[in-house]
Amino acid sequence: MAPLDLRSVKDFIIRVENRQHTARAIGTGKQGEIFLELTDQSPGESGMGKNGTAFFLWEGKWHYFTCKIFCPSLRRMTVVRTSPIAIDSRKEYRYDTGLLGGKIIEKGILGGSIDISIINVSRSGLRIETRQQLKVGKTYIVEMHLVIKHFSSIVKAECVVLNETRIGPIFYYGCQIVSISPADALSLDKYLTIVAKS
Repeated sequence: MAPLDLRSVKDFIIRVENRQHTARAIGTGKQGEIFLELTDQSPGESGMGKNGTAFFLWEGKWHYFTCKIFCPSLRRMTVVRTSPIAIDSRKEYRYDTGLLGGKIIEKGILGGSIDISIINVSRSGLRIETRQQLKVGKTYIVEMHLVIKHFSSIVKAECVVLNETRIGPIFYYGCQIVSISPADALSLDKYLTIVAKS
């Protein structure tokens, strides 16, 4: 098994907000940034410093990392990694939320809630970031503020924290939904349906 070196990865899938692009690496920078050129027929992106997720295939498995995306032109991107590389073992497609807000509190504990940002979400789980450390293996009540186009809803679910990654003062967590009310499940499904069509 060869060690993973991003400089040898050529093809990427980039998800930014609710859009997805295929891209090919055309170079790397001195600080580890990756220069990409889009290979699909999408209109491309514009703007600087957008949050996104980069996916790539390595030795038969999909891997991903979160990133900042800078677009000097519509068909070109510079990607700066903001999280460690992880293997994508999720069973369902997770949709990027554009860092929607939310709150989290440990189940059974009286106390204040912790502010979170939601990186992506599916019917079975979500990835969040926060400045306060959570406990891996513990169950939390997560309140998601889901907003897109004409849809807005606050959805609550019980989630188990599966893993933790820390970069500087920011903690990243993968969470699995273990319990959600029928009404909240319906609201989450409506949100995901709208995102999928965007």
